[in-house]
Amino acid sequence: MKSLKARKTILLSVVAALALTACAGKAQEKVAADQNGQLAVKIGYTAPGAGYADLYVAADHGIFSKHGLKAEIVRLNDSSQLVAGLASGSVQIAVGVAQDTAAAIMKGTDLRYVAMSEPHYNLEMWASPDIKSVRDLKGKKVAITSPGSESDFGLTAIMAKNGMKREDVTGVFVKSIPAEVSALQSGAVSAILTQPPQGAETKEKGAVRIASLADMDFPLGAYTVQGKYLDTNREVVKRFVQAEAEALQYLRGNEKETLTSIQKYTGINKPDLAKYAYDFFLDVWQKTPKVDEKIIKLAFEEAAENAKTSPPADVSKYIDNSMLSGES
Repeated sequence: MKSLKARKTILLSVVAALALTACAGKAQEKVAADQNGQLAVKIGYTAPGAGYADLYVAADHGIFSKHGLKAEIVRLNDSSQLVAGLASGSVQIAVGVAQDTAAAIMKGTDLRYVAMSEPHYNLEMWASPDIKSVRDLKGKKVAITSPGSESDFGLTAIMAKNGMKREDVTGVFVKSIPAEVSALQSGAVSAILTQPPQGAETKEKGAVRIASLADMDFPLGAYTVQGKYLDTNREVVKRFVQAEAEALQYLRGNEKETLTSIQKYTGINKPDLAKYAYDFFLDVWQKTPKVDEKIIKLAFEEAAENAKTSPPADVSKYIDNSMLSGES
């Protein structure tokens, strides 16, 4: 006979499963407009960096509202929560590393890519003063956030670019960008891989930038929705895509307002660091949110390599660019 503790554990598991199912079911319902004609939506993102300034300015400067959305942007703890957030209905649109969603799709999850803001890595590598190049890191520790995160993939990529193997360094998972900065400043690691402006903070403590990955293709800012949600709430997603298109243009034409939003959401209070990040991301942000099939194909290839399987031959069926103005 099962113990009381065991029965309680089973009961809690059943309740949690039923709650998740209920949330997922609710997430597929058609969203009704409020009295102002606004459609509610929650948008998840995975790091407090300047790279998500497209979301920040859309929320702060009325772009979502202009397009008929009552939008809430929700920061998830890390990339591993992106698919779970969509599945539970805690967010309806989510942006992050496309390898995570590609891996889920290959396991049978019904997801669609509907917009893209960043088709490149948005990372820099900052190191202690005694490190002069990436090759000097051999045998040393590098802080990154979490397994499956952009910095996880980025560490492998920057090692390869410099003729090294991932095993030549020790990647230390520290869960958050602030924890990366603390690890470098304390001397616990020799380098960190993170996006501006947080990494640039370490310059004040003597750290040096030894690499930028901004010129390397990477499926990062991939906005994803559940297929059933897209079928039921296509108007919500269409309004989001068109708001995203305007936000990407707004970033380039409204530097002052964008800097204010970057400081607000990243917690960086120094204007020079916000400016540093802004200038960096001007070379990373797309000018339109069109999903690049070549970049998504790369995501599937990398996800398949990690899973020791083959990627789908045709990835176009997982992409929907039709809601972007001018696309067929």
